[in-house]
Formats: sequence, C-alpha cells, structure tokens
Amino acid sequence: MKKGKRIFLNWADGSPERMKEILTLRNRGHQIVYWTGLPGDRSQVPDVIYHDHYAAWDNVSAESVDPSEFPPPSADLIKEFYETESLILTMMNKRYDGICVDERRHIYYNMLGYWYGILKKYRPDVVGFHGVPHTVYNYIIYTLAKKIGIKTVMFEDPWVAERFLMYTDFKEGNKPLLMELKKNQGKNFSLDDLSPRLKEYYLNQTNPKQDSTPVYMKHWKKKHSTLNRIIFRVNLLKNSIKDFSVFKKVPAFIIRQFGPNLEREYGKLTILPDFSKKFVYVPLGFQPERTTSPQGDMFVDQILMIETISASLPKDWIIYVKEHPSQWWLRSGIRYSCARYKGYYRRIAKIKNVKLVPITTNTYNLIDKAQAVAVATGTAGWEALLRSKPTLAFGYPWYRDCPELFRVNSVELCKSALDKINNGWKVNQQKMIYYLKCFDNVALHGSPEVFVAKKSKVSEQETRDNMFKAFVTEVENLP
Repeated sequence: MKKGKRIFLNWADGSPERMKEILTLRNRGHQIVYWTGLPGDRSQVPDVIYHDHYAAWDNVSAESVDPSEFPPPSADLIKEFYETESLILTMMNKRYDGICVDERRHIYYNMLGYWYGILKKYRPDVVGFHGVPHTVYNYIIYTLAKKIGIKTVMFEDPWVAERFLMYTDFKEGNKPLLMELKKNQGKNFSLDDLSPRLKEYYLNQTNPKQDSTPVYMKHWKKKHSTLNRIIFRVNLLKNSIKDFSVFKKVPAFIIRQFGPNLEREYGKLTILPDFSKKFVYVPLGFQPERTTSPQGDMFVDQILMIETISASLPKDWIIYVKEHPSQWWLRSGIRYSCARYKGYYRRIAKIKNVKLVPITTNTYNLIDKAQAVAVATGTAGWEALLRSKPTLAFGYPWYRDCPELFRVNSVELCKSALDKINNGWKVNQQKMIYYLKCFDNVALHGSPEVFVAKKSKVSEQETRDNMFKAFVTEVENLP
C-alpha cells in the first residue's frame, strides 16, 4: 500500500459534510497538515492546524501558529515572484480596495513570508483548492507551491450542462481533456454522440429563439430587479432610522445617486451601435473577480486588452465595448472603485476606433452582428463560438483548448487572428461538437457554485461527492 500523503486543504467550508471528507482522508491514511476553512465543529480533528479563511485573507495568522518564526521574505524570494506581486496588487481590489499600493505591497510581503514558511515547515505533498485560487492569500499559496514543486489540485465550474473540470494548474488546463482531444482528433462526431444533457444544452445555446442567458446572470438580475432594490432600500431605511445612522447614510446616498458616478460617466460616452459597420465586440468582464484576476493574467487590465485589439484592427473596422451588467449591481455598485476608477470609461472611449454602447444593448445582437468577439475569459466568448462567431481570448478561460478559439496575448497574435477572420475564416461547428464530445467524456458531473447548484439537475451532495472522489483519486495517484 502506498504511503499516505500530507495534505494542505484550502477549502473555505466548515460544514459537517466537509468534516466527513477530512475524516475520510485520515481513515485512508492521509494527514491533514493545514486547513484554511470556515467555522464549524472541528472537535474530531483537534490536531489539525486550522486557519479561518477570512483571517487568512486579512493577513492574520492561524491561532495556533506563531508568525514570528517565519522571517520576512528575502530580496531573492521577492524578485522570484515579481509576476505574482503584480497580479496580487490588482487582486487586492477585492477586500483591500481602500488602501494605497504601498500598503498593499507590504501586506503582500507579509503574506509571502508567512505562506513560504508554512509550506516549508509542514511540507505538504499536495495543496487542494475548491476553485481556481483568487483570494490573495490562496493565490500566493498556489504560486509558491508550483515553484517549490508541491502538487496543486483545483476545480472550475463553466456553467455548462452541470459539468465541471478539475485542474492541477488552471494555466495548463484539464489534462484528461487534452488527452481526449488528441485521441479523438479527426473524428466526426454528431450531436447524437453527446450525452442527452449536453445535446440539450448545445441545441438551446445555438437556437436564437431560446433564452441563452447564463443561470448566474438570471440569478443576479432577479436579485437586483427594480422591485427587489426598492424593498432593500425601504428595509435599509427602516434599520437606519432605528440605529440613527440615517443622518449619515441619506446624504451619502444622494451624493452617490446624483453626483458623479460610473453610470453617469458611462452614459455620457455611449452611442447606439451601427450594425452596418464591421466591428469587434468586447464585452467587459465583471471586476474584481476570478475570471479576470487571476484568469485574465495581465489582461485583468481590460483597457490593455482593448488597446491591443485597437492596434490590430483591419482597415475600416471598429470596436464596440459594453460594460458587464453586474458591474453596477455588485460590490461597489455605481460608486467609483479601484476596479472602475473615475475616468475609466473616458480612457476607453479615447482609444482609437473604440465606441462604448449602452449597457442595455442586447449582447446576443452584438455577438450575431459582429465580425469577431474578444474577451479576457468571459462566458460571452464561449457563447459566441456556439453561435459560429470567431472569438479571441486573452486569458485562461475554461474553454481555452477549444480548437476554434483564437488565443492571443500580443498585437502580433491578435492581428494574425483578425486578418484570418477578415479573409473569411469561419467557426467550424463540427469541431465544436468534437470539442464538446471530448469535454463530455472527461468532465465531472455537478455544479460547484452554490446558487447554481440549487437549480441544477445534479444534487449538491452528488456534486460534492464527485469533487471529493476526483480529489482523492488525484492525491492517491501521486508517487
């Protein structure tokens, strides 16, 4: 029998189900050397070093660990992780939005030294992440682990027909999928070769009469409907009157609604799209969030992405940019923030051949009328491919290995892709079905995202079981 593995769990969960999984790992001979999670009954594992997820995010060490035993990071270590530092400083737009870059950098240095010390002291064989690491501290753990040579395991929910993927590194993609694509290269699969659920998904996505809106967008749209916002504000007003904070909140609300804000800045710069023109459609990704930080890589700076496209355009083409609908619902709302600072939209509008279109413009009309769609990693890119629209991706989307996707990260690659499209290149739906068949063969069944899981045809428990089984298999396949 193989020797048990030393496991570092980065699972932000403290539920009884999670505890059962930890006990199962121990019963199989593995040792949990560190666990970042959420509060729950940990009486059955008193010896496991537990670190509250939000404390770790706030740069507070685990209660049972003395951080003074880990020295500050050396100049050599800091230099080795300059790329990580760059990404982390932007990732801090979430939770650290109100602090300056110097303070952010110092917090990063603290975290780098602490987590380097933790990995060196407890020597895990594998670090398990529930999702693609994106909460500052766990992205630092991920990059340190990769450099030290510690295996990492993570999962991503693409919101496709209750299927999800496991990675050992999100930048490398799903290895079984890559093998499946290679094994089936050249085969002409039909729709009937897909599982009934994936076939249903494909037909819905490619039928212009069907509502293809992603389930998470329906969720947020309903939650932030006009009626629900009125109810929320009435309840907020009642509570503010009770605790006497109304005198502070009402003036702030008036300033936010009637003074300078994101919605007003954007509205002054938009034009109605002219569909007689040739254009690239660029739907902005919601920020700050995992899909651009870290999966957009340096193109978390979406203005850089737009500038790259602008410098690559064929003659007489333009770019239509549309803000993500959730950008003004979630996080900071219509307030300025580090992710959408004052002048952000003006900066975009000044780029050559770039036009902002109203946020209410139908995204599917823009996809259908465009010559191409360009995203960092967004769902709109995948939707465009299913609608036979050429698509450019600048980051690491889950569909990164789709043979019909143009992966670009420079003017040279972007120009090459747009020139091919201008010369008549078309998306081959046969190859899309081939990709979906290979995806279908290897994807895990379930919906890891909680609010999606509630509407999923696969139960939350089945999703959890499938994820845990895949993780255990990956751990026990280690030499």
